[in-house]
Amino acid sequence: VSLWMVVGLLCVGCSGDTATTQTEDGVADAGSTGADVSDEGSAASPDVMTSLDVQSPPEVPPAPVDPLPPAMGDLLIEEFYYSGAPPGGGTDHYFSDQFIELVNVASHPLDLSGLLVADVSGSAGAINPGMQPDSYRETHPEQVVMESVWRLPEGVQLAPQGRLLLAHDGTNHQPFSTVDLSGADFEAFVAEHGKDDDHPTVQNLESVVYNGGYDWLMTVFGPSVVVLVPGTEFGTVQGFFGDLPTAPASAVLDAVEAVMDSESGAFKRLPDSVDSGFAWVSGTYVGESLHRRQEGDGWQDTNDSGADFVLGPPDPGVPVDAAGVFGETWIELGTGMLAFEPLDDGGTIELVAGIQGGWHLDVSLRFAGFGPQGILLSYEAFDALGESISYETQALLNEKSLLPDGEGWQRIGDRIVMEILSPDEVIGTEVLLSVTAALDGQSFVDERSVTIVDVY
Repeated sequence: VSLWMVVGLLCVGCSGDTATTQTEDGVADAGSTGADVSDEGSAASPDVMTSLDVQSPPEVPPAPVDPLPPAMGDLLIEEFYYSGAPPGGGTDHYFSDQFIELVNVASHPLDLSGLLVADVSGSAGAINPGMQPDSYRETHPEQVVMESVWRLPEGVQLAPQGRLLLAHDGTNHQPFSTVDLSGADFEAFVAEHGKDDDHPTVQNLESVVYNGGYDWLMTVFGPSVVVLVPGTEFGTVQGFFGDLPTAPASAVLDAVEAVMDSESGAFKRLPDSVDSGFAWVSGTYVGESLHRRQEGDGWQDTNDSGADFVLGPPDPGVPVDAAGVFGETWIELGTGMLAFEPLDDGGTIELVAGIQGGWHLDVSLRFAGFGPQGILLSYEAFDALGESISYETQALLNEKSLLPDGEGWQRIGDRIVMEILSPDEVIGTEVLLSVTAALDGQSFVDERSVTIVDVY
């Protein structure tokens, strides 16, 4: 229906100015014909159209865009956290909370199947007196020489502005750290040495080349990381302890160069064609992260880490949209690090020596009827007098950090870290373990009275 047709239809029976009639209260009723319209809707002169229902054509959704492999500038390192946590939870050298976060800055979805991520070989600075630069940037200016290389599996896609979180260990690191990586997308699980934990809520990266210990630790003094195009072919160079993988500098999609401090520029590892500058944090175990500078809704990318990154606290960026109570609510506190194990009142629970210090109890949770988005968990242990004997462990939940369990969920991998100097303080004693789940001003509590034992 054209605009002129609509105007014509609306003005059938009209001539000149809009007609007015006088109402009972003497107020002029503009546009009225004076016709009597009954409550039943019987109307008026057949020569007058009082309304016209004109419907807009339905919007046609845009055609889906097929994901494309990333090109230069499509995928950036948005955050790089390597420094380790400040003292907390009874330990002062905690590093398993390291992570790398990538962001899709393209206007289309990306197919990240086979994407490669690696740390670059070389010292971060004169960590010990007399240390000299030992990178390969002068002898191999057109290559990057790496230590360990990891690969994303097939089928990984990332929407525009979407983020991908790669964790050292995909678990909740509280109370040793403020960081919870149980909702990460991938973790670097090292199967070779049998000491690394394979966390059940986070998928594993594929190990391509591994040169490290029981776990993939990037140096807390300042590592450098590269993201390489899928299918990059590697060469090798002779390293101090054996062969190291190399890749052409032209295969680097993005990189970040971190060194020990502002005086450690001579220890740069990356060719200038990849990164012309360097960044640093204020020290080791300080809980500082490198965040890419934002420009409006985008991110700065000049291939100079000193210009492109700023300091801030670690923020893994797992989205949480709070949900409410929707059914019959219940929670059950249990144990188990890799799967939920029931914990009965009067039962026992093992005291575990932390691999980075301290002693803790592995706890897990089953619940239903509320959330799971936005639930804040708090765990604690109390002695026979009701005094707290642990550090408080918290976790803010989202669906990525949980396992489905019928109509509810399981939360795995949390720890109650004991505030003790020796295991003898608690072995053989009865304690009360408590978990509180808070959401929308409501709290749900479960407790278990158990005896702490030492299995070994």
